[in-house]
Amino acid sequence: MIAPADHSRPEWQSSSRTLLRGGRVYSNSDPFATALFIDNGVISWVGDDAGATVHAELADQTIDLEGSLVTPGFVDAHVHATATGLMLSGLNLVDCKSAADLLDRVDQLARETRGRAIIGHGWDETSWDDPRLPTRQELDKAAWGGVVYLSRVDVHSALVSSALVTMSRSATSLAGWDSTGPVSREAHGILRTTALASIDPVTRRTAQETFRSHCAAHGIVAVHEMAGPSISSSTDLVALLGLARNVPGPLVTGYWGELAQDGGIEAARDMGAWAVGGDLFIDGAVGSRTACLHSPYTDQLDTSGADYMSSTDVGQHIRQAIEAGMQAGFHVIGDRGASLIMEGIAMVVEELGEARVREAGHRLEHAEMMSDADISLLAAIGGTASVQPVFDALWAGSGGMYETRLGAERAAQMNRFAMMSKAGVLVAFGSDAPVTEVGAWQAIRAAVWHHNPGQRMSVRAAFAAHSRAGWRAVGLPDVGSIDPGAPAHVAIWETGELHVQSPDPRLSAWSTDPRSGTPELPTIGEAGDVPRCLATLVHGTPIFSSGSLDFSAEMV
Repeated sequence: MIAPADHSRPEWQSSSRTLLRGGRVYSNSDPFATALFIDNGVISWVGDDAGATVHAELADQTIDLEGSLVTPGFVDAHVHATATGLMLSGLNLVDCKSAADLLDRVDQLARETRGRAIIGHGWDETSWDDPRLPTRQELDKAAWGGVVYLSRVDVHSALVSSALVTMSRSATSLAGWDSTGPVSREAHGILRTTALASIDPVTRRTAQETFRSHCAAHGIVAVHEMAGPSISSSTDLVALLGLARNVPGPLVTGYWGELAQDGGIEAARDMGAWAVGGDLFIDGAVGSRTACLHSPYTDQLDTSGADYMSSTDVGQHIRQAIEAGMQAGFHVIGDRGASLIMEGIAMVVEELGEARVREAGHRLEHAEMMSDADISLLAAIGGTASVQPVFDALWAGSGGMYETRLGAERAAQMNRFAMMSKAGVLVAFGSDAPVTEVGAWQAIRAAVWHHNPGQRMSVRAAFAAHSRAGWRAVGLPDVGSIDPGAPAHVAIWETGELHVQSPDPRLSAWSTDPRSGTPELPTIGEAGDVPRCLATLVHGTPIFSSGSLDFSAEMV
């Protein structure tokens, strides 16, 4: 059996008793609740304000919610903490408009940092009026000869300076090397590793603290960190896990993306990672034309993407993970990449039996181009699809990046959230930050208003995918609700009217009549404001407060 992720009481947890009253509480045990009592980090009671009077005498502090909404806190099931923290505090290229704009930003930062390595993220040439990218010579000039690593929005290719290449000459002989433009594939992996290794411990800690604070301010109580030898480093993951144990903030479950046959299981155990998977790449990304496809890219007919391992590699990795009592998982985006994964899984099912494979709840990251057969097998083995709804919001639809790269027919079948959920696959939402911004309500909106109406989810189902599903994905099915006995991982929101909303009535399996007792959530439109976070609590300890509610005495 697979042991669940360990999120037992951290050193920084408060032992006080807190009563929250005068609000609206999203609870299945009492759909009309207005109050809850937290005792030593655990929810011990949920009910109405009249019942709260008894608990007020026991409370160390009572918080008047002033009509705000209390929900289970969100889980972001796919993040890269340090890279996101660096972007939040450094060179953010998400809104960059052109090659000239990018070079101007590099030049300005190079003048300010005076020789320090420049690490940036987020450029996307498909959104520029002129998609021409800067040459390496132009980047060298803008950086005054310094070390520069600028990842594309999908983090599967990057613009790099000559100074960085000099630090890792072996990249020039690897697949994906380009002497003047962006690098991808294996060349990108080694240059990214070199760039991130140049970050000093103080900068790394600051970036990780910035990331966790940012998540807390968005109602996120836990994250799944996707680490690996080609995406970050063991040093980075160990530092993040240590920070989470010792400093208040969102809880962290570590994933280490390295094949078992390459020593991944031993490395994961040594670092304290919970699973040997996550960003274990079978392919790349659509935007960088490295997602592994059955047929060529529509806008570049000489390539069908990259495959970084075989189905035999997949099967061997899963088999060894099962024997070691660990969850396995893979990054997969393209349709042929998915086929390779499923072929490997089928080999293990044939050898060990479906029940044995189901025990770990193995997972796929992204899973953007899954066939009906792929989805059926993933459901049969009790698998999890860790998906990013904002991908659809950013890149789907007529004229979007998916259509440009893949053509309209393939693009229309991307990100089949409703289909996977209906088939019995556990669907867990994440941001893949820094690929997309941290923000669970934005992801819920993207799932509710998917470009393909047939793949839309109800608000309730999408909310569950961004909260309770994240706990289930790491073996904790009893976490992520506001019910007596559950850990007090909650968020408090300023919001408008509440409803039971289902844009597609075919997906609604519950009544939308308030008298049915179905707990209500904010209405999520195609555009407009989303709820604002007022406070976030982990194990009952406030890790964020906007100042609107009186948590000052309890902030740690």
